[in-house]
Amino acid sequence: MICVIALIVFGVIGIFSASHRKLAKEALDCVFRKATLRKCRTNLDERIRSEISGYLITKNEKAAGFVYRNFQLLSWSFTLLLLLSIGYTAYGGYNYYRYGNCYGPVEQGFCIFDPSGKNSQYAGIKSSYNGPTVFPSIEKDDPQIGEEGYPVEIIEFGCYKCPYTKKAEPIVKQILEEYKGKIRFTFRNFPVYQTHKFSNETALAADCAMEQGKYWEYHEKLFENIEKTNSSDYLLEIAQELEIDIGQFRQCYNSKKYLGEVKNDFEDGVKAGVYGTPTFFINNKTIVGPQDISKFRKLIDKELKKKNQNGNS
Repeated sequence: MICVIALIVFGVIGIFSASHRKLAKEALDCVFRKATLRKCRTNLDERIRSEISGYLITKNEKAAGFVYRNFQLLSWSFTLLLLLSIGYTAYGGYNYYRYGNCYGPVEQGFCIFDPSGKNSQYAGIKSSYNGPTVFPSIEKDDPQIGEEGYPVEIIEFGCYKCPYTKKAEPIVKQILEEYKGKIRFTFRNFPVYQTHKFSNETALAADCAMEQGKYWEYHEKLFENIEKTNSSDYLLEIAQELEIDIGQFRQCYNSKKYLGEVKNDFEDGVKAGVYGTPTFFINNKTIVGPQDISKFRKLIDKELKKKNQNGNS
């Protein structure tokens, strides 16, 4: 099947060289005949084998002999690799067109946003940041678990409609329990609007719950029933269940009071290089996706050891 490769190579070269157009036609005829289980009339494949073996014999006689004896097997192998390469290139091209990246919507277990910038927007507000990476920090108005001054800070950029952010929740809870008194944690909004509809609204609702001191309870409810959080009525229902002042909550939610806060979280994520959820920053070291808890422990223990060494020096 070397004729398949020859067809592509000679076809491209033939655009610029008339002498190679004839070879391209021979290769096409050979491919057609091989596809119909007939022998190649022009013996192009044999001529190519002889040319390659003749060249190799001047470099390495053993290599030339190996190629000559196994030419058909090598031809099939290279043809298969070529076809796979073409297939993956087409797949990557489709993903880039559809998702703004080459690997699709859920690579490595996290929700892709849109690193191409083609659809990078939150509620119509475009992100045009092209500057250097700026690591995020925990701000005073961010929801927090743990005290300022704890040796390890964990910032999670998550989306309330992303199933992988939900999948990471038990890991986060276990880490916070195991390292209680050592970790300061916050959840910052990164609504994956392109992929997950209603992710904007859930982020706004969570911040309205924080206004009444019920952020973490509301946060947990959103992930418990992620498949139901597709309507404003259900977001209000959660607020009622948590005995939140429904009038205040409704006014906050309908007015999009915390739109600026959600946008600020999102923009800080963009500046930090976040392109999918969940993304964790552990003292500015990054973990992407709901990874095994051992990966979190390893990084946290390393940061704690570093802090202890610095404190004793």
